[in-house]
Amino acid sequence: MTLSQLNYIVAVANHLNFGAAAASCFVTQPTLSMQVQKLEEELNLEIFDRSQIPIRMTPIGEQLVAQARIALAEAQKILDLSNQENNQVAGSIAIGVIPTLSPYMLPLFIQTFSERYPETMITIEELQTHQIIEGLRNDRLDIGILVTPLNISNLVEHPLFYEPFLLYVSPQHPLANEKKIHERDLSSTDIWLLTEGHCFRDQVLNLCKEKRGKLNRNLRFESGNLETLKKMVDQTHGYTLLPALAADDIEASKKKKQIREFHAPVPTREISLVHNKVYRRRAVTEALIKEIKAAIPSTLQKFKSGQQLKVDMPKFES
Repeated sequence: MTLSQLNYIVAVANHLNFGAAAASCFVTQPTLSMQVQKLEEELNLEIFDRSQIPIRMTPIGEQLVAQARIALAEAQKILDLSNQENNQVAGSIAIGVIPTLSPYMLPLFIQTFSERYPETMITIEELQTHQIIEGLRNDRLDIGILVTPLNISNLVEHPLFYEPFLLYVSPQHPLANEKKIHERDLSSTDIWLLTEGHCFRDQVLNLCKEKRGKLNRNLRFESGNLETLKKMVDQTHGYTLLPALAADDIEASKKKKQIREFHAPVPTREISLVHNKVYRRRAVTEALIKEIKAAIPSTLQKFKSGQQLKVDMPKFES
């Protein structure tokens, strides 16, 4: 039994697909499948039921994978202690980032970070908030970059910056005539929304709580992608809300006139780096925080708490 084999069965349990598990481990599928089979032969039991599509863990397989997660976490602590003692930013880092942030923030810092710390192997997944929380809890993820506060006792939050909300409005909508928007101007009857499960959707609906209503158009469309919502506003009547980083490309285009800021206090979300309390790789955490803060546009770096109306987050189980 090897740590690599334990890592492979955990990967298969996470993806329930041998091909996806192999890709996540940076090995070929035949290599991963062979090592999993060797482990099953050594233990004289089946960890996975391959007759099912997708594959499933057997009852004993679930217990073994749970123990494998513990063993891998303990083994990682040995490397973490070594790296911490030597103040090294090295080893593997699994990061989860929410979809309303990853396409806009990651390009700002990830290339510089990987070049500055070549001894790191970075794996990044775009995940919704509840998936990141679960990943941090079961040690599948080392770090999450998401909206806070979460108010979860076993997670540590390091605020990175505060991101204001902006309105992206159709030129035909009445709000296009306003220079700045008040929170009370928003109505859920005219807005294009992200699908359920996105915390940004919940925050937007919280802002619209004074004017909740049913959509009065005969087309109901919700997307998991902010770029799609922008296009819906361009082609139809209505508006959507965007976090500031998602509007950077609009600010530099002819569509800048469709962007509206809010009157103070400005609706804002807090972006933080989050990890489990037992995560000991302080050098990695500090390096990530430093690189992200340095890469964030100066307009956001200067955005202070006095300007903010922090929008409520959905509650998650502690």
